[in-house]
Amino acid sequence: MVLTPPNQQHQQAIKNLYFYKDPKDTEEDIDALIDWLSKQPHLPNITDRVWLRHFLIGRKNNLQRTKKVLESYFTIRVEIPELFDDMTSDAAWIQKAVKVGKMSVLPKLTPEANRVHIIRSIENNDGEFDAMAMCKGSLKTIDYLMRREPVYGLVFLLDLKHCQLSYLLSFTPTLTKNLMRCIDEATPLRVRGVHYVNPPKFVSRLVNFFKLFMPSKIQNRIVIHETYDTLYEYIPRDMLPDEYGGTAGSIEKFENDIMEATKEDDEWYRNMPKADLSKRPIQPKKLDMDMTGTFKKLDID
Repeated sequence: MVLTPPNQQHQQAIKNLYFYKDPKDTEEDIDALIDWLSKQPHLPNITDRVWLRHFLIGRKNNLQRTKKVLESYFTIRVEIPELFDDMTSDAAWIQKAVKVGKMSVLPKLTPEANRVHIIRSIENNDGEFDAMAMCKGSLKTIDYLMRREPVYGLVFLLDLKHCQLSYLLSFTPTLTKNLMRCIDEATPLRVRGVHYVNPPKFVSRLVNFFKLFMPSKIQNRIVIHETYDTLYEYIPRDMLPDEYGGTAGSIEKFENDIMEATKEDDEWYRNMPKADLSKRPIQPKKLDMDMTGTFKKLDID
């Protein structure tokens, strides 16, 4: 699968969002991350500089935030193993999931340098919907992206044309909260938008319910589109599949591309280093105060 790299317009958008840092300083920060990881008894010793660079850029080159996300990336896989076990392309859950839903990543970036991840329900008569499998599929796709490029922002496009009420009801509050935690705390990417298209009548109420388990910054980026015309305000038509009134080609091609591309990660998943929580140091909790005695202002994207 070919992911179109940022062009000059994207590079300017990236710099405006403070993702840019002098390459020499970035290399020094990567050295610091490798050294830090080697001293954490519960975390694996990672030396993949490209992968670490993607984490660092995703956290706007903030070393301390990058450390926090890296720790969460490994520890959350032990704390919520059901979302991360058996991730190779021949896993039974994948064969089951594709009978009711498909996923893809659009090759082009939005003008703001965001990737677009499409999840769509498909018409079926014999497939059994598995909400856990759909969550794992998205996390597997995110892993694929993070290994190949810095993900400056991710836009979810959810096509509910063939979605049944029972599908959405199978996303329990616990599963929804865990998925949001995995994305928000354990990856360096930022969710720039969640767009629903072809919504059944029951979607609005359910989406409002699911918002209760999402960070506020994501809640404010959810949009339900009754027509494709409003979607084009967020995602240009020239990068959308033909099925959504775009000109980029068939969505089935993009879906087949990502299915084939993620096979490249099979060996990585089989040998993926893991955290050992039994060795995690116990640290006392403390309030993070600034020099004036007030809570530090959170950096909300």
